[in-house]
Amino acid sequence: MLDKNNNLINITAIILTYNEEKHLERCILSIKDITKKIIIVDSFSTDETLNIAKKYKVEILQNKFINQSKQLNWALDRLTISTDWILRIDADEYFSNKLKEKISEKFKTDQKNLSGFSVNRKIKFFGKILNFGGLSPHKTLRIWKKNKGMCHDAWMDEQISVEGEVQHINECLVDHNLNKLSWWLNKHKSYAVREAINYLLTKDNSKKNYKIPDDATKISKYYKIKVYYQFPIFLRPCFLFFYYYFLKLGFLSGWQGFVFYFLQAIWFRSLVDFNILKLKRFMKKEKITLKDTIKIKYGYNEI
Repeated sequence: MLDKNNNLINITAIILTYNEEKHLERCILSIKDITKKIIIVDSFSTDETLNIAKKYKVEILQNKFINQSKQLNWALDRLTISTDWILRIDADEYFSNKLKEKISEKFKTDQKNLSGFSVNRKIKFFGKILNFGGLSPHKTLRIWKKNKGMCHDAWMDEQISVEGEVQHINECLVDHNLNKLSWWLNKHKSYAVREAINYLLTKDNSKKNYKIPDDATKISKYYKIKVYYQFPIFLRPCFLFFYYYFLKLGFLSGWQGFVFYFLQAIWFRSLVDFNILKLKRFMKKEKITLKDTIKIKYGYNEI
């Protein structure tokens, strides 16, 4: 519900940050007039991120980063959240005005029978909003009732699951990273390592008996495990590009769509496959477990 004294929603926003001086202010400004509290969970930024955060009435925590889900769960375990609802948003994302209006409308009514809200996440790439191709837009659960939701412990594609009914808001949260393409590529190199770890952990733990989820925000993860990873290694990125670019009409997003889906499907997914092979060979050669391999190669003590 809305706060009786103003237009703020009884909701706490959590933003994970690391060197986000280009994005953080934009993110905060897009949500500060509807959220009752904003919490920054920082991974020891070395730029102006914290100075920007201090300009606003936000709470700041710091913790060593391993992956997004561990960082978010670390915060949720330690925070005393006084609001009824929680919002998770990345620093390089922001709410569209229409999304803010729609959320405000939703919270003017009684939400006691709901446990969460999903929204449309759209990617802005080289200045263009991508409206086709499967990855943009896609549904993502970002608002949930306190004590009704949890973040799955995953190295990539972390998702919030809730107990109870989820309602979809058909407006968009925009993901627009302002860094150079070289930065984007380097970031996805680290993502490729984490995705490879995530795949091997999923396979190692025999988590294949998935049922098709009722929650639409979990469908893509289900098909990645049950369909995509069943295709031959190094060939599946080509099949995925064909799916995104032709079957899901990614070509309608112009040259920006071509570059984005080529990088996401062929370049990134090939890099993931390369890291999967590298981890498997290292485990076989050293005759050690995946957990020990991750610790030795990447310095992660917990998985």
